[in-house]
Amino acid sequence: MRQREMCAFPRTQAIRRLAAVALLTLVAALAGCAGQRAGSSSGGSAVVEIPRGVAIESRLVERGGGIPSQGDVAPDFAFTFANGETRRLSDLRGAKVVVNFWATWCAPCEEEMPDLQRLDERSDVVVLGVNRLELPEVIIPFARERNLTFTLIANPDGDIVERYGAKNIPISYFINSDGTIGYRQLGIMTFDRMQEQVDRLR
Repeated sequence: MRQREMCAFPRTQAIRRLAAVALLTLVAALAGCAGQRAGSSSGGSAVVEIPRGVAIESRLVERGGGIPSQGDVAPDFAFTFANGETRRLSDLRGAKVVVNFWATWCAPCEEEMPDLQRLDERSDVVVLGVNRLELPEVIIPFARERNLTFTLIANPDGDIVERYGAKNIPISYFINSDGTIGYRQLGIMTFDRMQEQVDRLR
């Protein structure tokens, strides 16, 4: 069934991650503050355009133990955009939040993206897409090609992914405005299902 579809993480992704560390450093170093553009001083070089919603770094703030469940306070994490702005999940207290774990190679995750984009356009909810172990230079073209504007967070170290138990993806956490977890969804969702769970949040 569609709501049960999930992807498992391929082992070759770790090799890709190591191979691309140098490029991540270059993107971060060249990122411009105002337009979040990265480029080189030589005239003919390509320009890397970083979509506004892509956070190029992230880290777990609250370590703890065990996979969080309904009623628990959602483990806090920080994410940094190319312009240097850093935010935390806990900064969003007072708003309903959906934290979705995904990857570019995961077909069910990609299928879910347009509906997550629609959901983020609601005024009463914030959607955060935490990527599973991929680097920003993989996430950036994916977001740009699909016109995704909600926040997509690179987590190549996997600390946030591990803390939330996102072994199989997609998996989504629906978080109440007080920061507690209201619901956890394993597998792909329809837009109606997303809206239903958001409407149940406090």
